[in-house]
Amino acid sequence: MIRFPRLAGIGILLFCMSTACSPQATPTPVNSMATNIALGVIAAQSQTAQALPPSPTATATPTPPPTPTVTSSPTQQPVVIHLAACWFGPGRAYNLESNIKEGESVELLAVGTVPGWYIIRNPYFHQPCWIQAENLSLDPAFNPSQFPMMTPWPTRIVLTAAKKH
Repeated sequence: MIRFPRLAGIGILLFCMSTACSPQATPTPVNSMATNIALGVIAAQSQTAQALPPSPTATATPTPPPTPTVTSSPTQQPVVIHLAACWFGPGRAYNLESNIKEGESVELLAVGTVPGWYIIRNPYFHQPCWIQAENLSLDPAFNPSQFPMMTPWPTRIVLTAAKKH
């Protein structure tokens, strides 16, 4: 049996102790999300767009432009031809919303189920009101069937009790 000299044993022991206690470099934590983003940016920057050459067999066939369609809608908005009352329903049984002055363009919303009445958007208060057809100048191409029909609200009935004397 061979014995190491005592000095060699102590030297080995000191060597092992010195390497075990020496400071080691701490690895930096890896941020995988940032790494993936950086790799994606690098990959995107390294790629170059390449135009594909045109196919030798493909030929462009000219197509005619679409034909405009003609609708039967009026080409202009109705115009009030003289000072006209605009009511919350067709006539004096309803409250007056306002008068509309002559020459005012109005937006037609509907045709009344009561003959001779139209529903327009009041140009002053921006809500629907009823106006008599005789107060409007309509486009010759006006087609009332393209507008919805509107039935008026029932009138408010005021009952007065008979007074007993």
